[in-house]
Amino acid sequence: MQLQVKTLLNDIQPFPGFVYDDVRAKRHRNGHLKEIEISVRAHHERPARCSRCLQPAPGYDEQPPRSWLFVPLWGLVVWFLYPPRRVDCAEHGVVVEHLPWSDGKRPITKAMMCYLAQWARRLSWRETAQVFRVSWECVYRSVQWYVQWGLAHRVLEKVWSIGVDEIHWGKG
Repeated sequence: MQLQVKTLLNDIQPFPGFVYDDVRAKRHRNGHLKEIEISVRAHHERPARCSRCLQPAPGYDEQPPRSWLFVPLWGLVVWFLYPPRRVDCAEHGVVVEHLPWSDGKRPITKAMMCYLAQWARRLSWRETAQVFRVSWECVYRSVQWYVQWGLAHRVLEKVWSIGVDEIHWGKG
């Protein structure tokens, strides 16, 4: 059995309403692999959703293709390519559709932000940026997004009490 990149992505990173369409390898002039481009397309039977209220909305038009940096595969830079659609939401008017891999206008996927934030716990932010060939600011914003997401999704229901080291309090 031969494993395909699309099969792998559908298993580990499925996006309802979207389909991995085409996987292309880009090469350096010397013939070595440089990066992977993955074209994503909207599923023809699923309507686009408003990015604000997440409700289905009729299409308005399509923007030029954009690219988002994804988690590296086999040490290669991976890009998602997709032409975002605009929708005409009854409540919010004409807006860009909801893209489950993206947060706002960031040129990096949520998966990559999580990946960078996890690595930034082990390496310095500068080293993380160098290893994954991104800017220091990209690592910083990824960590910031990851912390905000964690704070917004934390569950404190089963916390009944907390302990405080009263001997060390105020001495640090």
